[in-house]
Amino acid sequence: MSSKSNKTKAKVKNKTKFSFNIKRLILTLLKLLAVLVLILVFYCIYLDSKISKKFAGQKWQVPAQIYARSMELLPGKALTQQQLQQQLDALQYQRNPELSSPGQYSVSRNHITIYRRPFTFTDGYEAAQLFSVEFNRGGINRIMQRLQKQPINFARLEPQLIEHLVSPHQEDRELVRLEQVPEIFKDTLLLVEDRDFYHHHGVSPFAVLRALWVNVTAGRTVQGGSTLTQQLAKNMYLSNERTLWRKANEALIALILDYRFNKDQILEAYLNEVFVGQNYATAIHGVGLGSRFYFAKPLAELNHSEAALLIGILKGPSYFDPRRHPERALQRRDLVLRLMFEQHFLNRQQYEEAVQQPLAVIARAQLSNASYASYIDAVKKELRELNIEQQLRQSGIKVFTNLDTLAQESAEVAVRAELQNYDLALQAAVVVTEYQQADITAIVGSRTQVESGFNRALDAKRQIGSIIKPVIYLEALAQRGRYSLATKLDDTAIRLRSNNQDWQPQNFDKKFRGPVTLLEALANSLNVPTVRLGLQLGLPIISESLNKLGLRRDLTLHPAALLGAIELSPMEVSQLYQTLANDGMHRKLSTLLAVTDNEGHILYQRQDRLTRRYGEEEIYLLQYGLIQAAKTGTAQALARAFPHVTLAGKTGTSSDYRDSWFVGFDQTKLVTVWLGKDDNKAIGLTGSSGALPVFSRFFRQQGVNSILRAVPEHISMQSFSVLTGYPVGENCANAVLLPAFTEEGVVTVCEH
Repeated sequence: MSSKSNKTKAKVKNKTKFSFNIKRLILTLLKLLAVLVLILVFYCIYLDSKISKKFAGQKWQVPAQIYARSMELLPGKALTQQQLQQQLDALQYQRNPELSSPGQYSVSRNHITIYRRPFTFTDGYEAAQLFSVEFNRGGINRIMQRLQKQPINFARLEPQLIEHLVSPHQEDRELVRLEQVPEIFKDTLLLVEDRDFYHHHGVSPFAVLRALWVNVTAGRTVQGGSTLTQQLAKNMYLSNERTLWRKANEALIALILDYRFNKDQILEAYLNEVFVGQNYATAIHGVGLGSRFYFAKPLAELNHSEAALLIGILKGPSYFDPRRHPERALQRRDLVLRLMFEQHFLNRQQYEEAVQQPLAVIARAQLSNASYASYIDAVKKELRELNIEQQLRQSGIKVFTNLDTLAQESAEVAVRAELQNYDLALQAAVVVTEYQQADITAIVGSRTQVESGFNRALDAKRQIGSIIKPVIYLEALAQRGRYSLATKLDDTAIRLRSNNQDWQPQNFDKKFRGPVTLLEALANSLNVPTVRLGLQLGLPIISESLNKLGLRRDLTLHPAALLGAIELSPMEVSQLYQTLANDGMHRKLSTLLAVTDNEGHILYQRQDRLTRRYGEEEIYLLQYGLIQAAKTGTAQALARAFPHVTLAGKTGTSSDYRDSWFVGFDQTKLVTVWLGKDDNKAIGLTGSSGALPVFSRFFRQQGVNSILRAVPEHISMQSFSVLTGYPVGENCANAVLLPAFTEEGVVTVCEH
């Protein structure tokens, strides 16, 4: 009895102990669960703070977008129909006689009708515009609004996007707002990626099951189980590692995003974040840039076939890369098109037309605009000098430049054509400016524009030869009463001490002519009279003149510098001649017009003004001499190439034929050309045989405007003795008429 009782008591005791242990275990588990929940709560709070801060603020470092100059159209402008069509093609406008949407144009016999895209210019937003441009032999005859059928005095195209400034390891993207995305594109994206996007809370268990079923029945991967919000969470906040922890984080972040932000905000972020392809070392993100990367046009202008391909690529940009794997990409595109048809996004005709279209993707190199590399070098250099905050620089600023893409192409064609028969070691640089406003419109920094690195237009400092001579003659002509175009200069042998060496300058033909006029010496680029004149003026005066004309560094001159034994870059030479060509009005040359933020607010506007450095009278006289150089002097080849056009210019050849230069201008454009070798060896070319033909071909490509100059008030045509160079009466023999400062008490006695 006692034994049985003891056993019963033991059982009760064990049961009680077991029950106690269970309760303790449960309590421990509850405590542990509470701790885990608490940790999860704090982790979610941490995630919420981190996610919300990034998502609500600047989500990405967005590259700066660099634009070329906007082509302006107005009656009377010297622009050909072919040039306008060339610009439209560069902007990726589609030729379509129906003109059904922006980004299209049509061509008739002497008209081009344009449906211009909307754009935020530096002076504000302009909606899409439909207008027609009529041409005659001189250029644009008139511009008509197509709908109102009213003439207008001004129209313009949106500027061409030429570059994204992407720093190393930075993603490239072009931000789009949700309202800029076509409805059919958004609907198809959600159809393919996340049908229940507007109904779930960031994570959808049903989507996983549905995707599994669709993939099994299709026999291949058609849909993914992650919601669009989860994909965004992974792309923005997580790595690509395949772990449960990453998936859990992805789900948590998706839930937080869905709770904190509305669906449209999430969808817009996804459209700008999604990875769409690889451009060499740079990752391309966002459908905005993806549209340009594959089709070279804005997202709003994609046709059904292109939109389906872009959406299909998002599943796996490497796997479905249409450039590397066209068959896969085509199958994927057709699958998306079929889904669009089944959901009645497309009717049967639209579907059948779309599936028949080829994969019309552009070449990868077409996005890079490699031919603008030299110009963009100059843009970058100027941008570094601007006081724009780093945060703004990374928020998608828009940089509007003075690049004229037609002038750039003309310069490149001129270099290629003229150098094709020369040794590949021969290099070139060209700087094109519109000198009245000191706008740099084109830069060629090497013979091969795709070549990166050394930019000879900006950084190659070479001896300029006779390019310096107009500076000397300008200083002489500025001394009223002492020198005129008729002043006699001595062309006889001279021996000097220059740079601690004996120096005996020679003319190019090794001849001496005795007394010559200042005009003859300038037009024919005579060395000896130039040296004598420079020494009369004094080297300090010449040095000061270089600075007045725009040289931004001081040079110590010696006598040989009077024949160009100083080293300047093509850009520095262009700056000197900008003032000479622009009637003595100086302005610093610039590639930049303005910089705005992503919303169009001005961050920088070019505001430096023209300043007078020389009187218009002495500049007029100098230009007269440079025009004579192009007519009868060392640049007379221009008169043969353009027989009815007035041009001005100056040849330059450095010692031992190492450098060939030409600088010249028409009514609007100033062009500086340099040819030489990087190792500074002789090239056997003078300024007239090397650089001048490049200049001439540029203007044949671009078109030329004859120089027109009003005679300044204090300048008049006067008679000068050809024997003495002094003023004489109009009826005297052996006299020549030349422009000169109007003098009182002109000598009227004829000289014999």
